[in-house]
Amino acid sequence: MQLKEVQTKKGKAWEVVGYLGLQPNGKRKKVQKRGFTSRREASAWFNNEVTLFSNGQSQYNEKAPKTVFTVRELYEMWLETYQNTVEESTLAKVLRHFSLHILPRWGDTVVDQIKPVELQEYLNTMQAKILSYKKVVRYFNQLTKMAVKLDMIDVDPFIKVDMPRERKSKPKKRAMDAQEFKRFIEVLDGQYCQINKQAYTLLRLVAVTGMRTEEVLALQWKHINFDGGYITIEQALGRGLHGGTYIKATKSETSTRTIKVASDMIRKLAQWYNLSKNKEPDSFVFNNNSKALQVLRPNKWLHEVSDRYGVANGVSMHGLRHTWTTLALEQGATVKQVQTYLGHADASITLNIYAEITKKASEQTGEVLSNLIS
Repeated sequence: MQLKEVQTKKGKAWEVVGYLGLQPNGKRKKVQKRGFTSRREASAWFNNEVTLFSNGQSQYNEKAPKTVFTVRELYEMWLETYQNTVEESTLAKVLRHFSLHILPRWGDTVVDQIKPVELQEYLNTMQAKILSYKKVVRYFNQLTKMAVKLDMIDVDPFIKVDMPRERKSKPKKRAMDAQEFKRFIEVLDGQYCQINKQAYTLLRLVAVTGMRTEEVLALQWKHINFDGGYITIEQALGRGLHGGTYIKATKSETSTRTIKVASDMIRKLAQWYNLSKNKEPDSFVFNNNSKALQVLRPNKWLHEVSDRYGVANGVSMHGLRHTWTTLALEQGATVKQVQTYLGHADASITLNIYAEITKKASEQTGEVLSNLIS
């Protein structure tokens, strides 16, 4: 710092010249200021400005250039944290969303170059291509929100666009009625059991117990008590990365349970055990060369039965579970009994199905007196 008295238009004044510190580009910032009434005032001003400069609060501070990532770089940063917060099966789904629907279009785009008009066109395209497209683009939106927090952009581009309404899918058949279910079991027992014993046993077990597909696929022989007629459900099969599968915990705490199974179904499981090559306690009940079946395999078997015999049309594997719930309630089981047997974490899930049944019964009851007077 240099201090000297100089002559100005208004008379003599003190001037200070010195370096405040380094700028973000590595160069020293020099200042020169005059007009002070005394040497002490000039020195005090300079020392205060040095302090402000070191704290980034001086008028002479230059703002550091923003570090702006591409969408792919931002995704990789986000993924480092996100992958530790979810199960592998959930992570696999999210990775597919990015690899199929987000990164091919936006991966190389610098996040501050996402134009609202281009984003709107993208959303319109996604809405036309995927029924539940919002599940996909919300992950993209997580990246843009992160960019705002990191000061890469000032405004989230998603607030400048309209999210198109999702298209409605054709209503799927959720369950079979009593007659359809009876016919389905008759086909399994009478015809399909001779074609594919493993598929037959799995489909019948799900139909008469309402087990989740991921629960039945994780079933091992040690979980079946043939003498008492019980099955212990304590694990599930998850879809992992790169198309693999893995054993994970059940869906919820209440999903871990022991259920009583009808004696005829226990006998059919025993028959499958006798035919199986893998009979160790830890062997999977349903397997492909001792490995757990792929998650989609049961649905393919169910569709095969539907196509060949015209039963359970439009019903998925989850539809078999829904069928069990509906018929059990219709046969007089209480909501609590059904909730416990199926492992529903929330009674509202069971109650929603119960509401459908009571509404149907109410509509039928409304015609009772009409029959007396017609």
